[in-house]
Amino acid sequence: MPKASLLIVGSEMLDLHRPDANGPLARERLAELGILLSQVIRVEDREEAIAAALLGALETSDVVIASGGLGPTGDDLTREGAARALGRGVVLDDAWLRELTRRVEARGRPLTEAGRRQALIVAGAEMIPNPRGLACGSFLETGGKIIALLPGVVPEFAGMLEGFVLPRLAARFPERPEVRVVRAVVAGLPEVQAEPSLAPWYGKPGVAVSVLPVLGVLRITLTLTDPPAGPLGPLEDEARRLLAAGLAGHLVSLDGASLEQEIGELLLARRWTLAVAESCSGGRAAHKIVSVPGASRYFLGGVAAYANDAKEDLLGVPPGLLECHGAVSEEVALAMAHGARRRFGASCAVAITGIAGPDGGTPEKPVGLVHVAAATPEAEAARRIHFPLDRASVMELSANYALYTLWTLLGGPARMTPPRGTGNI
Repeated sequence: MPKASLLIVGSEMLDLHRPDANGPLARERLAELGILLSQVIRVEDREEAIAAALLGALETSDVVIASGGLGPTGDDLTREGAARALGRGVVLDDAWLRELTRRVEARGRPLTEAGRRQALIVAGAEMIPNPRGLACGSFLETGGKIIALLPGVVPEFAGMLEGFVLPRLAARFPERPEVRVVRAVVAGLPEVQAEPSLAPWYGKPGVAVSVLPVLGVLRITLTLTDPPAGPLGPLEDEARRLLAAGLAGHLVSLDGASLEQEIGELLLARRWTLAVAESCSGGRAAHKIVSVPGASRYFLGGVAAYANDAKEDLLGVPPGLLECHGAVSEEVALAMAHGARRRFGASCAVAITGIAGPDGGTPEKPVGLVHVAAATPEAEAARRIHFPLDRASVMELSANYALYTLWTLLGGPARMTPPRGTGNI
């Protein structure tokens, strides 16, 4: 099986707490071609470091893809690093320079000398056009190895990978095994509690397991490859059955559909509408909902009621409730959900109130304490969560848990009931 390496270029990416979306995307898409992504290397914005990382990756991999460092500023040095490793120079691609000039001038500004750097490619490389951005990429083959330099911006990386690099790799490696991918999205379950459902798959021939935890949501990918796994149809069916059984109550989808996408489908099926009321999350739940195309068919609006006066005036939360229980409480979260339903005339609502920090906590109500609530015409529920994380993480986690609570009320777990028979692996 061909092997690939991914270089994530950027000094800011040396912070291991900073998420990288390009790695999981590349891993899945390469696996579908029968190419194993065997290593992901984070590299600082330094020409010598990039060159060394590229040369090291070429020793063990058939394909090396670099992400990032193709922009217009002085610290964008991926092209120069690759050229240094290969003993080449960098040159302007005339065709992309014309296109770059056209795009920039269409925005009402001239192309600067720094901006022209985005038309540079490694000498002898083929230019990779960028349908979603300004920096082009470089594609070249040397010593039987393939190198592709792509921007780090996720939509640009994805567009150039899908539209240019993967078709070239498919042609370059035509003999490849059959591959099937199961993409499970799990909500409201810590990673450690999903482990029993995944443990049987570790080390199984032809099965690769990937888990990406993102603050209340897990993205689990099983990549099945034959050979050596054997016939994939029964194995895929078994994987789906066992995941549905082991992750019951938390399994949102088995096709990669997100929590907010599934909520939209459930609302449409019932012809219900949705509103949100948010305090500490500041609109993140609403942002997730409207990120789904077609959300206008069921989403009516939201209120970011941060101050207590806003909770009273905009959502009708009784002042006595705030005085008795405090803004961060189950009672107020439920009252906010009720108020959002009334305010927008919505069938359903979610509400979030908490302490995102880093200040404002007390021994009774520490930083990271959040109450979320959801209400539908048939039921309501509230959930208390406490994760002492940084402010942005608390906000993201709160939105995900609020949506998970709504998903459970809408009957989401019933949609993922495992088929009859659990079988064995």
